[in-house]
Parts: sequence; C-alpha cells; structure tokens
Amino acid sequence: MRETFHLDPKLGVPTGDSFRKLKLLLLVLSVPGALLLVSEALGRGDLRAWQIYLVNLLFWSGFSQAGVVLSALMYMTNARWERNLRHIFEGLTFFSPVAFVLFLVLFLGRDTIFPWIETPIPEKAVWLNITFLFVRESFLLLVLNILNVVFLYYSFRPDAGLLLERQGPPAGYLVRKIAGGWGDYKAEKARSESALKRLSPVIMIAYALVYSVVAFDFIMSLAPHWYSTLFGAYYFITNLYLGLAGITVWVIVLSYALKLDGYITQSHLHDLGKLVFAFCLIGLDFFWSQYLVIWFGNIPEEISFLVVRLNDPRWLPYTVAVVSICFVLPFVLLLSHRLKTSRPWLLALAALVFVGLWLERYILVVPSLWHGEGTPLGWPEAAITLSFLSGFVWVYLLFMERFPLLPFDAEQAESTPGATSSIASAR
Repeated sequence: MRETFHLDPKLGVPTGDSFRKLKLLLLVLSVPGALLLVSEALGRGDLRAWQIYLVNLLFWSGFSQAGVVLSALMYMTNARWERNLRHIFEGLTFFSPVAFVLFLVLFLGRDTIFPWIETPIPEKAVWLNITFLFVRESFLLLVLNILNVVFLYYSFRPDAGLLLERQGPPAGYLVRKIAGGWGDYKAEKARSESALKRLSPVIMIAYALVYSVVAFDFIMSLAPHWYSTLFGAYYFITNLYLGLAGITVWVIVLSYALKLDGYITQSHLHDLGKLVFAFCLIGLDFFWSQYLVIWFGNIPEEISFLVVRLNDPRWLPYTVAVVSICFVLPFVLLLSHRLKTSRPWLLALAALVFVGLWLERYILVVPSLWHGEGTPLGWPEAAITLSFLSGFVWVYLLFMERFPLLPFDAEQAESTPGATSSIASAR
C-alpha cells in the first residue's frame, strides 16, 4: 500500500509527491468558502455567512492557541511523558498569526454580527463600542501572539540548531534565523529550558485573561443584555478541552500516516486519554456551576441566554447533543483503561468530542443572532467550515515541512523505548 507521505530518515521532516499533492488539495478545498466570504464582504452582508465565520474563527483560533498553552502547562508541571509530542502540540499554534488576520477581517461584518451597533445599550456603551472593541482585542491578541512567538523560538531553538548542523546552508530561512548565533548544544538547551520555564506562567495568565475577554466580546455581547461572570473561565477551560481532543486526534492520525509507533506509544495515548477525561470533568464542572446559579437565581437578564437554547425546539436538540457528546459520553467511556490505550477507539471518541465542541461553539453564537425560520445549517456553513479546516491543516503541513516534528535530541530518543529517531539513525 502506498503511504501518503514519509519522514526523511536524516531530517525528520515529511517528504514525497503525495505530501505536496495533499497540500494542493487542501488549497482547492478552501476556495469555495473563501469566495463565499469575499462575496459577502463586498456584497449584502449575509448573516449566515458572517455568523458561521465567527463560529469557525472562535473554534480554530482557540484550537491553535491551545497548542502552546498545553505545552506551557507541561513545562510548569515538569511533565516528561509528552517530550516526544511537544512539537506536535506547538505546531498547532503556527495558525495563530493567520487567525489574527482573520480576526481583523471580522471588522467588515461588524454591522451584521453585533446587534448593539444598531441598537445601542446606554449603560454598556463604554464597553460595547465597536472602536474600543477592536482596539482592545487587537492589542490583546497581538500581545498573546508575540508571547507565542517567543515561546516557540525557545522551544524549537535546540532542534533548529541540530538541524542546521546536519543540513548546513541549505536549511530553511526560519531554521537559520532561530538557530542564529548557535553555540554549545548543552548550554543552548539549558538556556532554552530556563526561558521556557519562566515564560510558561506568563503564557498561562495571558491566555486566561485574553480568552476571557474574547468570550465576553464575541459571544456574550451577541446577547447584550445577558451577563455571566463565570463565562470567561468556562470558555478558556473548554478551549483547552477542545485542544486536547484535537491533539489526540492529530497525534493518532500522524502515528498512522508516518508510522510513528516507536514514538507515540500506548503510554502516550493513555496519558492523553486521562487528560481528555480530566478536562471533560473540569468543563462539566464549570458548565454545571454556571447553569445552577442561573437557574436558582431566575433573574431575567441571566436566564434569557438559556431559555433560547433550552425552550426553543430549533436549538434544544443541539443543546442536548452538545451535553451528551462533550460531557456525558466521554465521562462514561474514558473510565475504561482499554479504551484509553486503543488507537482506533480513542481516535473515534476524541474526534466525536472535537466535533461536539464545534457544535458547542455553534450553539453559543448562532441562537443569539439567528431569528429566522429553521436552523441555519447548509452548504454555506459547510463551505466556510471546510475552508477553515483545510486552511488549518495546510498551515500545519507547512510547519511540518520547515521544522522537525519529532525531537532532534538523542537523549530524548534513547528515553523512548523502541524509538527509531531520525537523529539516532544518523549518529
């Protein structure tokens, strides 16, 4: 059977004609949704196009940011089990600069998305101000992206230096820039590790702050009379849950496509499964804590958000599906040790949770905006979602071409039973 692509035994990066064809296919798949968005931006400003754009922007930008945040979390806790997976995590964040540009595009649809522009709310006029909203979001997201770049620089520098030693001048531009001034490996490694441990808590705090504001501005403000002080925390916690589910899917897919059984072991899968289970419980805890307080208080300004999603027959089935897929089902199934170590079963469950959390973002956004008949799920939503998915994977493949996906560290390779490191084979 012909492989989709393979790892170069000396460089640890994917090569092959099929790899290039896959990138081309992804670009082709992204075209219909992109053209639809361009037509809406220049035309009548259709609500369906802009609201699904916002859903996907929140979903894929959050998934991207989760890569660096989870890597920072591993550094803060001195985790060792994910050393072979760290670059796989961090590669997701290469989409974040793209997401920042896509966020700026949202300004073109502001009149369609934000109801308080046409109907201002005097008591919230200072905060719900379109100029102030985009200025603060641009500043916060830019700061977070700068922190991402610094974190990734120190994370990839040791491997970039080793890659430069093996390739010499033909190494890519980014690899040469990251490895600039390369010295003794042990000293460089220690310096990078020290910088990453100092940066990790900064990344975590910045992430919690920025994504709380994102939740307030791009979800809560769509129902401008509703408020919840817990919603920001719920959003950034479930975003990490989304990240873990997506990472689990991607790790298993890569292990199949690149034959990485020596690197990605059952122990790795078991640990990922436990983390997905843990964040399922944490997300459920935040969901229930918020729901219980709103239900018990029964204050009109608080219950309006839930009433639409629980009493309207258009949205109730989706709300039940989200709770079942994202919380109930993984809680029950991930109690099994066998499932957490089975690639096919863990892949299926993580993929289901990943899709369920996309639906959760849909339910958070669309019922606040859509006041027409039926549920807006059709070809426009599919086309725009496919564009985001294709673009995200294309950027990740671009990352795989330019940076080592696996650790270029002989010490790491030797610590992994059965690993067939690209560097070990070159020693």
